[in-house]
Amino acid sequence: MPARDPDSDSDVEFEDVLPQSNQSNSDQNGTPAHQIWTPTLTLPNQLPDPVAPGSEDETQLRGRLTTGLERITYRQMKADMGMDAPGTPHADRRYENFKELADDIEGMVDMLWVSATPSIQVEGLITLAGILEMALKSYPFDPESTLGILHKFDRVFEALCTGVHPLTNEPIPGARDRSQTVTQTQKVRIRSLAEMTRNKLFSMLPDDEEDEDVEQPWLIEVTKVYDRTLMLLADEGGVGDAEWNWR
Repeated sequence: MPARDPDSDSDVEFEDVLPQSNQSNSDQNGTPAHQIWTPTLTLPNQLPDPVAPGSEDETQLRGRLTTGLERITYRQMKADMGMDAPGTPHADRRYENFKELADDIEGMVDMLWVSATPSIQVEGLITLAGILEMALKSYPFDPESTLGILHKFDRVFEALCTGVHPLTNEPIPGARDRSQTVTQTQKVRIRSLAEMTRNKLFSMLPDDEEDEDVEQPWLIEVTKVYDRTLMLLADEGGVGDAEWNWR
């Protein structure tokens, strides 16, 4: 997407897209070259300032978060049970696949990102990432949907911990005082959740002995799940010394 005037108030989405190689898809022997898939990061514009504590905007934001979390949890619970009541509206039916769950979670992540309010963002994102981690094994492995949403969580957690926008490298609203953006306790929870998610994802990878010499295009991305967040928090003193049993 072409660069916009940084002072523009137009609603745009940023995209994190790696440049594509112009090389041929086959090597000198005519063997198809290994294709690499990378996720795309899109983030909507944020509010210029966090919502004021105690304001009507804060009340509405918390209400949207609560309603969204309840709906996602309810649909996932029904997916685990494998049943719906007759006549259930489509929007409230159980998730049929992982992409449906990931799409709903991504919508909530975007809503929290737009709010630019760390006091609500961080806890909401941790809860959403926890729902995602617990639901991973409820569905057949969907590489693109799974790695795409986990990439987004990784970049957003990194942004909140550093106070820097992942695509523009500009300070994000609400991060003027980094010590009040993400607490040490929250960092411990994020790090623990990231490690559990990586471990669970590795255990889900297909084990096709017949195709062991064929590398999947998304395989490299699996090794990068939450890598930015984990490297960042591993470098911060004190995080590893806190209590990890948060769930």
